[in-house]
Amino acid sequence: MSSFIKSTINCVFVHVNQLQRSAEWYSRLLGLKVLDERLNGGPVYWMELDRYTGLILDDNSVNIARGEWSKEKAPLFMYKTKSVPLAYDELQKKGIKITLKIETPQEGLTFFNFEDPDGNVFMVCSADEDNVPIEKVAPSPIHNSIPAVFVNVTDIHKAAEWHFDLLGLEQRPMAPKETILEIKNEKGANILLDYNRHLNGEDFKVLFMFGTDNINEAYSFVNSNNIKVFTEIEEHRDVSFFTILDPDDHVIMICQSHKETE
Repeated sequence: MSSFIKSTINCVFVHVNQLQRSAEWYSRLLGLKVLDERLNGGPVYWMELDRYTGLILDDNSVNIARGEWSKEKAPLFMYKTKSVPLAYDELQKKGIKITLKIETPQEGLTFFNFEDPDGNVFMVCSADEDNVPIEKVAPSPIHNSIPAVFVNVTDIHKAAEWHFDLLGLEQRPMAPKETILEIKNEKGANILLDYNRHLNGEDFKVLFMFGTDNINEAYSFVNSNNIKVFTEIEEHRDVSFFTILDPDDHVIMICQSHKETE
């Protein structure tokens, strides 16, 4: 199988109210230098992280001024493609809903947005890349990389079929009661199709996870920096995790894997 959309996530979006506040918060969490030159009045602050997938903080001021902003239509993350027009045509032929037509706001940056059957919105982008990670200037037990992003779904079997087909990947067999399914990407963050929020009737969404080598050290670090804990530490055979709230009350997971190899 093939697809013009690569199974590679360039960046994860966090939609924020105050760009500088969020830039400082995420930088402090990860021990990274704040790049003041990127806080120049523009709508985004981008953060190159380890292991390819970066973070884009977006205050959506440009979209709001154009009257095109809605929380429901904000993209979760950005897929990579070599050809935006070919990817666009491919999705249209499949009958996938386009929520934002192709735009080229500047040379070297072209993108469009589309929606899955659960209303999750994603961006497809062809852009120049510079993935040198931002300098780490302070100790933090939380890794400056994103191992996985969450996509909330209402029917995990149908969602799995849809997302694997989108990326041109062969779907692995699923257990009947499986509630989280991992899609392993070529580079960077993997995708976790998450049925748990719907199954449990929960109204929050976990955006993505940061990793750590020691969940207890990460928990202590978060508390000592007055970062809000949303859910307490859970320990399982393969993973331990807890969640925190960023300044805009987005839920972020901090996770330690107990597997010998990822």
